Order: sequence, then C-alpha cells, then structure tokens
Amino acid sequence: MDHVKKLELEIAAKKACIEDLQGAMAFHRQHGTYNLAAECAWRIKKAEHTIRRLEVQLQDNKNFGGLIQDFSRRGISLKVVKKLANENIKS
Repeated sequence: MDHVKKLELEIAAKKACIEDLQGAMAFHRQHGTYNLAAECAWRIKKAEHTIRRLEVQLQDNKNFGGLIQDFSRRGISLKVVKKLANENIKS
C-alpha cells in the first residue's frame, strides 16, 4: 500500500474516532459525568489537530508525486529524483 493511501486511511480512522467521541461526550453529559465529557472533548481536539497535520502531509505527498511526473516529462531520470528525495528526507 502506498504512503498516500495509508495517510487517507489514517485520516478516515481519525474522523470516525471523532464521531465516536462525540457520541460518548453526549452520553457523559446526559449522565452528569462531566469530567469524562471534558476528556472526550480534549481527545476530539487532539484528533482534529492530528487530522490537520495528516492532511498537510497528504497534500505534500501529492504535490511531490506531481513534481516527479513533471521531472519525468522533462526527461530527468526518476532515479535521480528518488535519490534527491531520499537525501532530503534524511536531512
């Protein structure tokens, strides 16, 4: 499975987690366990932050894929592009 697909699945999982936490938060509010509702709210905020980070990472990966295609059209070897990419990732 490629990296883009993994990121998309991770984002979908976080969104599903948020939906579950919203249900749990409503349940805890109804039953007066406000400390647990607050913890759910904190976890939702944390998951939303993670989603934003993953979406930026996903967009970067998609842009990088477009860059590779552009280089390929220009006749720049894919091996050279991959080597440059690996050097940038390590630094």
